[in-house]
Amino acid sequence: MKIHNVLSGNQLIIRDYKKMDLNFLLSMWLDEENGKYMSDPTREYVDAAYQKALDTLEENSNGYYLVLETASSKILVGSCCIFPDKQQKSCDIGYCIHKNYWQKGYGSEMLSLLLDWIRKQGWETVTAEVAVDNIASNALLKKFHFKVIKDTSFKKYNMDVSYESYLYMKKL
Repeated sequence: MKIHNVLSGNQLIIRDYKKMDLNFLLSMWLDEENGKYMSDPTREYVDAAYQKALDTLEENSNGYYLVLETASSKILVGSCCIFPDKQQKSCDIGYCIHKNYWQKGYGSEMLSLLLDWIRKQGWETVTAEVAVDNIASNALLKKFHFKVIKDTSFKKYNMDVSYESYLYMKKL
């Protein structure tokens, strides 16, 4: 799915994913430190099914895959995704900021832009799952008044690594 427009902020723009972005995304998602609290595996655990999913991100009909760029110099700094439910009432979000750009306000601006766009789509709620130990991501969601609605857990794809997590929700 595509948003077809650029979401613009002071520091960032958010745009649709393009195949040329894949190497940058993999440098985050498959990195042991950067992708630690994501469900993506580390590089050595990528299999054919995971690779096929990567190869079809641009045409994915289940969700929006988006890339974050600096507004001034178009440097890639992160990614985010939105997965609407079938009724188009709620969506689940995910996000990742490249470790070279942590602590620069990009997460806050990204979430603000996403929530504004989601509101304009008429969706009523937003959910996000975050590892309990991911201090920065938990703080970001709390800053935007997300509330924990469930204690849960997730496993990294194709690996024997699990994380206790919180499922957050925000009513719009």
